[in-house]
Amino acid sequence: MISVVIPAHNEAGEIDKLLQEFSSFHGLELVVAEDASTDGTPEIVQEFASRNSNVILTRSSTLTGKGSAIKRGLEAATGDVLGFIDADRSIHPDDFMRLVDAINSGADLAIGSRKLPESVILQPQPLSRRILGSAYAVLTRVLLQTTEGDLQCGCKAFRRSLWDAISVNCDGFAFDTELVAKAHKKGFAIAELPITWRNRTNSKVKVRRDVLAMLKCLLAIRAEIRR
Repeated sequence: MISVVIPAHNEAGEIDKLLQEFSSFHGLELVVAEDASTDGTPEIVQEFASRNSNVILTRSSTLTGKGSAIKRGLEAATGDVLGFIDADRSIHPDDFMRLVDAINSGADLAIGSRKLPESVILQPQPLSRRILGSAYAVLTRVLLQTTEGDLQCGCKAFRRSLWDAISVNCDGFAFDTELVAKAHKKGFAIAELPITWRNRTNSKVKVRRDVLAMLKCLLAIRAEIRR
């Protein structure tokens, strides 16, 4: 069984389309980790789940953050292969399934990357976001000694044994970084694959609110993996 966690905060415009796209694949468990949506997202998922027995909905009445939502979804997941994908359809399920193929071929963790030469960017981020992203990537390399080029792309798959072997504490957007950094530190086999990606204008990342929190998480991760 392959379990796909979809963290979702106010994704009423995209979540039904994403679930339909995943419906073309067999052997999947779709866990929507809804996070304090006010736009009808949980009701849309509930209606879809009433017609599809492989869809699970977990809900939170308070906004807990992307990382917290993913962890809650993973607690409900039953698959031997786990993973998550952004709910905004910036990444197609086809790319997620290619990550699963990498797991089946021997990788412990497979991450989608927007930075590889083969990656296709249909619509780039604004320049300011690209600059912030590049600065964050440099910081992660310096502080965490990671070698992967795109830790924050919201499309990853991994073995349950990897998830059971590490502890991810970050509840926000640095969840991805902590997952990869700790897997890297423990010597798990990591595969980085190109994806096709489209920037969505309804990004949930708020620079003033989230950047400082991500930096604090980076420092906490660094302190932990150095111990």
